[in-house]
Amino acid sequence: MEDKKREMSMEEAIEYIKHYQEQSGKSQAAVAQELGISSGALSGFLSGSYKTPHTIIPKIENLAELQDRKNSSLQDPPYVQTSISKVVENAIKYSHVRGKISVAYGDAGIGKTQACRHYLAQNSLAIGITISPTYASITGVNELLADALGVRERVARKITAEIVNRLKGSGRVIVIDEAQHLTVRALNHIRCLADEAGIGVCLVGNEEVYTKLKGSGKADFAQLFSRIGMRAPVSVHDITKEDVGKVFGGMDLKEDALSILYQICHTNYGLRGAVNVFVNTAAVFDGDVNAGTLARMMKEMNIGR
Repeated sequence: MEDKKREMSMEEAIEYIKHYQEQSGKSQAAVAQELGISSGALSGFLSGSYKTPHTIIPKIENLAELQDRKNSSLQDPPYVQTSISKVVENAIKYSHVRGKISVAYGDAGIGKTQACRHYLAQNSLAIGITISPTYASITGVNELLADALGVRERVARKITAEIVNRLKGSGRVIVIDEAQHLTVRALNHIRCLADEAGIGVCLVGNEEVYTKLKGSGKADFAQLFSRIGMRAPVSVHDITKEDVGKVFGGMDLKEDALSILYQICHTNYGLRGAVNVFVNTAAVFDGDVNAGTLARMMKEMNIGR
């Protein structure tokens, strides 16, 4: 006969709520909302004056179980070098060693950003900035680089001069992620910085960044495009079964489960989508990740096979 789970005592339930509030920083009202009771009811329970505490204790047990599941659920798999991340890292390394401009571009969610982060973590002379639409202009680029280099100038021309001064002869490389957001003027500005400082720059992004660099064949783009020493296109179709085996290698998955994750990688969701499905499956099914639970999670997430 299966052992019945021991219920919380009232003292244990009160102690758990107090600890949960302290650790989460949530107000009593917020915790009461999570439990599905009024703030007054929780207040009465904690003070020992609530007349039917046995109705609240199971709710607290459910909250505790949910939090335990969240805390113990599997996290994203650790970084491993895949065929795609190797291409991106090689592009960065080329720029670093040769002092040239390279561009690594392609589909979203296939590991380009993770490759950038890994290179930056392993190389103290690498500077990384990430471009958003807010920082797409020359001013935005200067702000990000000034912050990374500790430049305190406030006048635009002096900021540029000081950035060049800090970079010249430094042996550094600039890695620019989400580079597709850059305006053409900002890309030209980066080219000028690289030329003056004599350092390499690796632009990482989607297909649009290469399109901007290539331009329409007009002369005003020639100087920019001619500076590209290496281009590294990558795609979801470049993800191999070996890559999937490496990424999920420590998860003790069977071949049919790995096959499903491989199929996800070759959709628009890419490797990121496969990781999300895996993590969500592990969380929802208490770590039971197999072909069946993965397929159920794909359906829940509206990801077609």
